[in-house]
Amino acid sequence: MKPFRLGACQAHLTLLIISLTVLCFSSGSIGQESFKIGVVNTQEVLESSQEATDATELLQTASERLKTKLQQLADEIRTLQEKKAKTELFVEQAQTADLDNEIRLKQQEYQREIEVGQQALLEKEQELMEPIYNRLQELIVKVGESEDFDIILEKRLITLYVKKDYDLTQQLIGLMNESKENSE
Repeated sequence: MKPFRLGACQAHLTLLIISLTVLCFSSGSIGQESFKIGVVNTQEVLESSQEATDATELLQTASERLKTKLQQLADEIRTLQEKKAKTELFVEQAQTADLDNEIRLKQQEYQREIEVGQQALLEKEQELMEPIYNRLQELIVKVGESEDFDIILEKRLITLYVKKDYDLTQQLIGLMNESKENSE
């Protein structure tokens, strides 16, 4: 229930901000000028961008490799724990100390692999996606300037309705894929 309330509060706050912005631009000398607002669904642009799709697939493949490696380590730990459980029924606890140590070392290796793997994935994601985000930002600015938009907003976050003429999503998808083809 809490996320809904938070979303409702954000929606009301967003509407208030938009209303105030429209009020400011519609009154006084500023209102005498034409005010043009555009919107873009950046997530849709990125999901439709071939370069972002390729980067996401590469990251997904690396993530799957990490999962496989972690699963192998988890299986080794489980096997050692089962071996210890069977062994400790028939021998003294001191004789299972080597198994305890081996289990502990495997658990530490597992934890280390998680930390190193996640850090490597985050770094690779930043390396691959940052240029894509930057190019998208540049294209949004370029479209905004060339088509004389005063403001371009993120469609998913604050837009309840927008006239199709002011939705720049498809145009930016084309430009993102076009700029990728030109850079190859």
